[in-house]
Amino acid sequence: MTLSPRERGARRFGIALTAPSVLLVALLIAVPALLMLDQSMRRVPSSGASWGEYIGFANYQLILSSPVLWHSVFTTIVFAVGFVALTTVIGIGAALLLNEQFVGRWFVRSILVIPWACPWLIAGILWKWFIDGDIGGLNALLMHLGLIDKYIDFLANPTWALVMTIVAAAWRQASLVTLLLLAGLQTMPADLHSAASVDGAGVFRRFWHMTLPWLRPVLAVVTVLNIIYGLMQFDLIFTMTQGGPADATTLMSILIYRQMFVFGNLGVGSAISTVLALLALVGGIIAVKLIYRETEV
Repeated sequence: MTLSPRERGARRFGIALTAPSVLLVALLIAVPALLMLDQSMRRVPSSGASWGEYIGFANYQLILSSPVLWHSVFTTIVFAVGFVALTTVIGIGAALLLNEQFVGRWFVRSILVIPWACPWLIAGILWKWFIDGDIGGLNALLMHLGLIDKYIDFLANPTWALVMTIVAAAWRQASLVTLLLLAGLQTMPADLHSAASVDGAGVFRRFWHMTLPWLRPVLAVVTVLNIIYGLMQFDLIFTMTQGGPADATTLMSILIYRQMFVFGNLGVGSAISTVLALLALVGGIIAVKLIYRETEV
């Protein structure tokens, strides 16, 4: 197809506008990713003074045959699934509530951003204090309600430690999910629900067949973001448990930190990072395929 001079000029103008962004993305993402991939195939000295000896896929053979990695992969997936599910459920419920008219709605909406504005590191510190086994507010509340008869050290129990880190991460992220879903609800025509009510559709049917399909594009974006956050979470876990107790919360990000900065195995750490990146990519693709598809409301 032959383009007219005006169309060719418009195409060149578009390329000129996008070129800086493409170059910036290439420098900040593509180049480091390629360097990490190259480093994962080398025996890099802990000092990082040289590129190291090229050893092919030896680092990958080492980590893939290690039960430590597979335990970390399983823990990471459990954390990510729990994190995504909890933030989505809380976000949908809170968004539906805040979309209704009630006294003080403006105030609740205004403070909703506070947890999300809290850095992951600070959120970890706050929740570590809150669930502390000696002076934690959660234990005090449970004692006051008569649900327990003595304080529980949640972070000393492998099961509870993983659950509490998921809850803490979901608390921080659910506010962002709520804001995005609430924005999606605000664009939904009000007469759709009114017409469905007149036709006899109940609350659940209206939600399942109208509200949820309408929010599907937003849910796809939210889910992909949360999958990435869940799989690559580090700050909050490191602050609360540092991977313990007994490696119960040792996500792949914690394992990468240990290999690269504690043991000095830069090549092994890069190999684990590559596996984690592929896991996040596969998770994101699956989420988009399952959630974001053309749907008629």
